Amino acid sequence: MHGRSIREPFRWNPLRSIGTKIALIIVAAIIAFVAVTGVVSYQISKRALEREVTSAYLETALQTSQKLDFLYNSFNKLLLQMMVDKPMQNTVLEMLEQKDNPAEYTQLADTLDTILQSYMFSDTYITSIEVLQTDGTIVPTLSGLLASKNYSSEDWFKKIVESGGQSVWIDHNLDGNRNTNPTITLGRVISGEGVSTGYCVILIDIDLAAIKEQVENVHMGDGGAIQVISPQNQIIYSKASSQLGKKSGISLPPEGMSNPKYSFLTPDKSKQVVMAKSETNGWFTIGMIPVSEMLKDTKQIFQATLWVVGCAFILAILIGWLVARMIGKPLNSLRELMKQGADGNLQVRTNASSKDEIGQVGRSFDEMMLHLTDLVHHTGDSAAEMLAMASELSHVSLNTEETAKEIASATSDIAKGGEGLASDAEHGKLLAQRSKEQTATLVQTSREMKNLAEDVNGTSRMGTEYMDELIQKTGDMEERISSITGKVSKLQKSTESISEVLEILTQLMKQTNVLSLNATIEAARAGSYGKGFRVVADEIRALSEQAKRSVDAVGQITEAIQQDIEETALVLSDSSPIFIQQVSAVKNADMLFNQVGSQMGELMSHLALVNSSILDLEQSQLLLSDAMMGVSIVSDQSLATSEEVASLSNEQLGISTGLVHLSKKLQVLSGVLKDSLSRFKI
Repeated sequence: MHGRSIREPFRWNPLRSIGTKIALIIVAAIIAFVAVTGVVSYQISKRALEREVTSAYLETALQTSQKLDFLYNSFNKLLLQMMVDKPMQNTVLEMLEQKDNPAEYTQLADTLDTILQSYMFSDTYITSIEVLQTDGTIVPTLSGLLASKNYSSEDWFKKIVESGGQSVWIDHNLDGNRNTNPTITLGRVISGEGVSTGYCVILIDIDLAAIKEQVENVHMGDGGAIQVISPQNQIIYSKASSQLGKKSGISLPPEGMSNPKYSFLTPDKSKQVVMAKSETNGWFTIGMIPVSEMLKDTKQIFQATLWVVGCAFILAILIGWLVARMIGKPLNSLRELMKQGADGNLQVRTNASSKDEIGQVGRSFDEMMLHLTDLVHHTGDSAAEMLAMASELSHVSLNTEETAKEIASATSDIAKGGEGLASDAEHGKLLAQRSKEQTATLVQTSREMKNLAEDVNGTSRMGTEYMDELIQKTGDMEERISSITGKVSKLQKSTESISEVLEILTQLMKQTNVLSLNATIEAARAGSYGKGFRVVADEIRALSEQAKRSVDAVGQITEAIQQDIEETALVLSDSSPIFIQQVSAVKNADMLFNQVGSQMGELMSHLALVNSSILDLEQSQLLLSDAMMGVSIVSDQSLATSEEVASLSNEQLGISTGLVHLSKKLQVLSGVLKDSLSRFKI
């Protein structure tokens, strides 16, 4: 396969040429370097331009916010002027005092309206001026456009009253204001000299055109927009009148609301937002500039980058072509010479004269071809000698193979016989071992049975002794119960005697009581002479009654004792048959224990005979196991030796077979080598 691939014609592929690869590497490196440099430069310039443009628009927003602050301050100064206007203060205060005098109140209202009209004419953007009492009631004037009602519950009015005399800006038209144009309102509590609290609230309605005039000439680029929004994100001014009073689509970040000026990108990265905060009322002037408009000048930088990359591509191709020609042409010539050498022409030479690496490769190729020619000469001679030796080796290998086959056959028969003997010996060894284990188990079981029989015999003797002792104690108990029964009978008779004595004492107490009663009667008859006798009679009667009570108590106790004695006698009489049965059962148990003891003695004698027979069997089994062990060892050694001989014979047979194959292969290789050497031209 290898020789056939060498003879295949070479097909030149430009993409596989080393010159083409080097040229492509050079082109790719130059293009990549120039492209990366251009992109980095473009990004740097883009960011720098974005920063500069953003900074410029931010300054524009700040200047616009400052212009609006100037406008806001002008209206704030007008409120301050009203605060120090003495005629206005006196007029309003008198109106509040003359509420109940219509004629005077109307005249004062005309005077106040004249003052307010003068303030309105001072600035064309003031559309109306409202005067309210501190309780929220409208003071009617021609300069006011608010509906006549109380505004104390309105949030904006509460904010003005709670501001402590500071100006409050309202970013929308007030409810009830008849002004049709969009306005903003400035309100403040007015307090004059000598007045500790405000006496009225002034509202100045300012046309939104005042803000429009300040911001309409401010441009935020093509497609940009400018707005004035409140801190609550409410649009106060926008060129699109439809957006007034609505929520702004731009959410102001918290960090931007706390800074005088700030810039940020919208979440979709399509607009750059610049914002400036008013120092007067906290409103924000924001500008929205499309990012594409800000970066339109970077298109020229991008186009210039593309031109540079194109020029670099052309230059890289030219350099690559020159490098490919300088390297590829000499290598192509060297490749053709190598192809001829691969076809067997060892006479080709490059005759290179250049000093570079390609020239050195050519000279090395010439030296290689020279050495290869010498090698082919020596290899041809060696191949002829090898062919002769291969023939002799093949003949010897065939003889060795036949001999090895005969030895292997004989050894195999021996191994089979030894294997059968070893198998039988192993089987006998297993049977002897199993018999030995069973005998050992039988011996152990016999010993355990003997130990158990001894334990049962000892337990039987102890039971017999315990039963004798129990019979003796049961007899003692029977005698004691008989004695107790006799004593209980005697005690019952004694209690009956006590009852008779108590009856006698009871009769005696009754007679004593009768005698004491008679003595009392006689003492009463005797009059004063029988008083002492009467006292003695009373004492006798008291003692008689006390003795009677004691006798009654003793009688009750005696009856209780007599009842208990009768119950005890009844229990003893019932228990006597039970004790008799117990004595009989104990005697029967004693007879059983005696029979168990005699039978256990006979079992012990039989177990001793069985144990002696088992010990003799164990000795015989040990002798048989040792004999089978010896046979197994001899058969194992014989089998191992036979297997080793068979293995060596098979190994020798394999070696002989291998030698035959090697000799045949050596003959084939010698022929192939001779044919291959014949292709070379020396």
